[in-house]
Amino acid sequence: MAKGIRVADVTRIAGMKKSTYYYKPNGRSKGKRPSTHTLYLGNPVSNRVVVDEIMKLIDPEYHDYGYQILTDLLRQKGYKINYKKVYRLMDENNLLHPPTKKSTSLNKTFIRYSVPPLEGPFRTIEADIKYVYIHEENRNAFLVTFLCTFCRYAPVWDLQYKMKSKDIAELVYDLLNDPDVKRYREEQKIKIMIRTDNGPQIIAKTLAGILESLGVAHEFIQPGTPQQNAHIESFHSTVTRLVCKRNILQDLEHAREIFKGFFQAYNETRVMRSLLCHTPKEFLKLWESGTVGIKKNKRNREIFFFREKPHPETGIGSSPEDLYQVNKNNIFESSVLKPLEISPV
Repeated sequence: MAKGIRVADVTRIAGMKKSTYYYKPNGRSKGKRPSTHTLYLGNPVSNRVVVDEIMKLIDPEYHDYGYQILTDLLRQKGYKINYKKVYRLMDENNLLHPPTKKSTSLNKTFIRYSVPPLEGPFRTIEADIKYVYIHEENRNAFLVTFLCTFCRYAPVWDLQYKMKSKDIAELVYDLLNDPDVKRYREEQKIKIMIRTDNGPQIIAKTLAGILESLGVAHEFIQPGTPQQNAHIESFHSTVTRLVCKRNILQDLEHAREIFKGFFQAYNETRVMRSLLCHTPKEFLKLWESGTVGIKKNKRNREIFFFREKPHPETGIGSSPEDLYQVNKNNIFESSVLKPLEISPV
């Protein structure tokens, strides 16, 4: 050392080995140098010969073999070689499969409530895709339905053999142009929330951009929890029972005709107990007339009930809980909520 201290003493004080101090990298990778030849039928041949053989094996169309299959094929031809060497040779000559590019993940908004609160018509709309078997063509079609969780009205639907994100986007346009949905958006200034699962057609960025441009919010259920989309799942159970199990669907046109009749009956003539034994269309009118209110049952779940006296100006029930529910949704001014003005009946 320059100041007269021995290297042994310095390395001992520093707590390091002398070999570390004297080590100088040579620029080569660590470990044993890779071999330059490979045994072929007992005789060494250049690795270039092996690479040429690999290129012959993958040259035919659709013969996009990976390094493991190529190792087995080379061994069958008489080469004594292992998987690691084949991988190295293919890597050095850019013969490996290109890595799969993963798309950047969508910035998802997951649901806040397992069951959407009863805030009003068309506040939350559940959408999902169901397979429908077309018997005489021996293939599945995709049924897409948008369902209001409040009044169970299904404004739009479609049945196709192929369903892409652009098809979902077209249904969103149809949803916003539905007369009832359009009226509620314009009169009550509501913002629609669409709740879906995490299907590939749904998480596409093109669809996310369209929804954002239209001012429609989008929330996702947690993966593997279809119960968080309970309304549309229940609807699909009804579809299976009343349509799929009762009809032999000939082709797509025939299936669409069957579903057209089903959706008309579902929205306009088929009553539901959850809607106080009314159809979705009828229930929507009852809600607008102020005949129906919202209260909580013994299990603390929100349910509908008929009020003794309708109050069209409020459109809610007569209980204090209903009034606070309405205030939360900004349907009328907070002055209505003065405790002395709330009837105990």
